[in-house]
Amino acid sequence: MSQTPEAPEASLFPIFSLSMLTLVLVPTTLWRLCSSGQDEPGVAKKQKYRAVGDTSSEWGRIAAKQAEKLKPTLVNRVVNFCTTGNLLLVFGWLLVGVIIFYIQSLAEQNKPFDPYEIMGLDTSAEMPAIKKAYRQLSLKYHPDKNPDPKAAEYFAEFITKAYTALTDETARENYAKYGHPDGPQAYTVGIALPAFMFENGKMAPAVLALTVGLGILLPLGLAVCFLINSGKYTGNQVLQQTIINYNYLMKPMMTLHRVPEVLVCAGEYAQRPNPATHQIPIQKLGTMLRRHHPEVDLKGEGAKKFYEKRHPAIVKAHLLLLAQTSREGPQVPELLQADFNLLIASAPKLLEELMKVAIRPRPPFGYGFFRPALGVLEMCQSITQAVALTARKTSEKSGALGDAGTPSLLQLPHVDNDVTKKLSRRKIRGMADLLAADKEERAAALESAGVTLGGISDVEATLANVPVITMAASCYTEGEEGGIME
Repeated sequence: MSQTPEAPEASLFPIFSLSMLTLVLVPTTLWRLCSSGQDEPGVAKKQKYRAVGDTSSEWGRIAAKQAEKLKPTLVNRVVNFCTTGNLLLVFGWLLVGVIIFYIQSLAEQNKPFDPYEIMGLDTSAEMPAIKKAYRQLSLKYHPDKNPDPKAAEYFAEFITKAYTALTDETARENYAKYGHPDGPQAYTVGIALPAFMFENGKMAPAVLALTVGLGILLPLGLAVCFLINSGKYTGNQVLQQTIINYNYLMKPMMTLHRVPEVLVCAGEYAQRPNPATHQIPIQKLGTMLRRHHPEVDLKGEGAKKFYEKRHPAIVKAHLLLLAQTSREGPQVPELLQADFNLLIASAPKLLEELMKVAIRPRPPFGYGFFRPALGVLEMCQSITQAVALTARKTSEKSGALGDAGTPSLLQLPHVDNDVTKKLSRRKIRGMADLLAADKEERAAALESAGVTLGGISDVEATLANVPVITMAASCYTEGEEGGIME
């Protein structure tokens, strides 16, 4: 037995909800599918699984254990898929399925009046067949035969009207013209809001408030927020105040040791909270870093310049930056870990903006600043490689430039500052010197510097993957014979 029809406007709100939901879900799903194999901007790149061939050394065993966690197993795939965004998308599509099923059920209830379908006849049925079908349905739904009130209602509302439409000339004419045996029906206008809001007349203010709020105030508020935020940030999601600070502090002769002082003067760091509970961890961090950076020592000569007349949040960001370049990141106090993670995550885009400020053409000749640009580039290397600025200064003084000095040695496994000092006594001041020695000399030098046998094998494995480029240059003087220099 079919159910009695509900008001047609009852399905308007589900249809409206379905439209709004799919308006968000479809583009979001397509974006997630198209960018599934790409790294999102501002988000750390996901490490990929790589099998470790040599597990004989301690370094190899640790690397194999870490690689095992990245192995693409079914559990790992499920864990990687179960992010907040993916779960919300799945829930949204399940909700879409539920709403579609509900709308289909309402559509079944609100089907147009069709007497042939109600009577179970073809459109070519003759009068005897119509009367026979009516008698059969009467035996099933007539109130004298079926005491169920719903059966009586269905008999009166549907079966009787359908029989009349097919047997009465006037009713048949009305059905042919207007689609209903009672003649033209009144048009109904619905609104895409839940039906309970219109069950009594007291909901009119709520409907008005909802319409004004969702139709006017909400879009207006979103537009105002967008305009305010778009004025505060650049296209790289860096505060405009940060760019102003960088332009003010940028000097044409700014060297590498001044770059960290300028880099941490970003509005992103100045806006970070600096509660009283951070004071003791900051002091501990300064004490830990004074071995690499004497200027941060509270009792040292440079303490006054480092700490005074600077915003406390800027001082904290500067200490955390020095902790990264000094390879003291794991020892950062727990209370400062959130600030440390923010600094590491935001450093690439801030360095990019600082580089743009350095190379921006300036009058009268339209050139940028070369020395500050070089300092920013080396600062980027120091943060990425976790190499202290003091190591780069020492490398420059010894005549080695860039990665040809101590910083290059610090990229090798099991090599720290103490090992590099011992290697320098054997006249190995950079990776080029280490590669120039034969395998036995390297092993002897590393062993004398305190590297274990397993560590030496790890160093050799790393050096085997270091690219070596050999270049040959020939100079020719046009118009002269035999004037070739190689």
